Amino acid sequence: MAHDDTVELLRSGALSRRQVLQVLASTGVVALPIATTPSAVAKPVENTVDLSLLEWNGYENPLFHPEYTAKYGGEPKVAFFAEEEDALQRIRTGYPVDLVHFCAGITAMARDAEVIIPLDTNRIPRWGEIIPSLLEVEGIYAQGSYWLAPWDWGYSTVAYNPETIDVENPTYDIFIDPRFKGKTALPSSIGVNFFIAGVIGGWQDPLDPTEAELESASEIFTKMLENARFVWPDSTQLEQAWAAGDVGISYVYGSATRRMKQEGMPNVVVEPLMMWICGLSLAADRSGSLDQAYDYIDAMLDPVGGAALFDIYGYGHANRNTNALIGAERLAGTGLDDPVGLFSRGIFMAATPPGKRAKLFQLWFEAQAGLD
Repeated sequence: MAHDDTVELLRSGALSRRQVLQVLASTGVVALPIATTPSAVAKPVENTVDLSLLEWNGYENPLFHPEYTAKYGGEPKVAFFAEEEDALQRIRTGYPVDLVHFCAGITAMARDAEVIIPLDTNRIPRWGEIIPSLLEVEGIYAQGSYWLAPWDWGYSTVAYNPETIDVENPTYDIFIDPRFKGKTALPSSIGVNFFIAGVIGGWQDPLDPTEAELESASEIFTKMLENARFVWPDSTQLEQAWAAGDVGISYVYGSATRRMKQEGMPNVVVEPLMMWICGLSLAADRSGSLDQAYDYIDAMLDPVGGAALFDIYGYGHANRNTNALIGAERLAGTGLDDPVGLFSRGIFMAATPPGKRAKLFQLWFEAQAGLD
């Protein structure tokens, strides 16, 4: 855990005295209680952790689950993944894990593969505090059960720099407009590029093209790649090029659009937004404690951890009480204070059916090879 992150939360005043002590305990700092005996020291909690996670890098931060750390005296065993499909494949091949941080778009695939099991929501005390509209998203509820406990949510977007790109009524077509050749950048996430192509092509469902719509994919991919200055695996590369004026059109993380403006990098969002909701699912073949798995899910739903999520990544938290800790002034302009309104501006990033996804990958790589 970064020391600066901890200090920022403590300075914010958002934590109660008990929560401050929990955060300090999670960082290894021993807090002296206010007592009449100067020698009194908080007794450390015995480490009884019996839990493993498959997680995105950075989301294992103890600030997101202080109650779990305080109760069990340590952190779960964590393995990281870069793409959800990698995580799904690892579980399919027998990788031992108790919880996995999936997004709603892939839960149907995970459910069909029988690598996750339904949640017993009665064992999650904060379940009733989840924002109701999050529970209505496709993939979270199916077959009479919940398969994902929502935790983080937000959006990504296409954006352009109005100081380097002159365009009226912009659409995703700016990625293939010959006027902007060499001024666009594409992410290394091929699934995102499929979505962009689908919007450009006017596919009825950008994530599930018809056979007729698939026929237009190759041409769109080629034009996108011809216009692109580079494909970025790290947003740092994008932001450096953006600041230098070398690139003025790209896919951008929603939280980054706000931060970039604060850092003097103007950008204008182009709709539709790319909406996403992620959370925790129970792996079918677990070896750790089921009680701890549910305690961890509930701890992640703590508004205190949700405020830390906003502070660090600028994302929304599933608990409806979290925004009160963040404050209306800080939420203004983010859209995170109105999930229903924000959702209406975008399309949820769901999984493309495997057969069509394989075809799209083939067409994408062929388009790349054609430029060599």
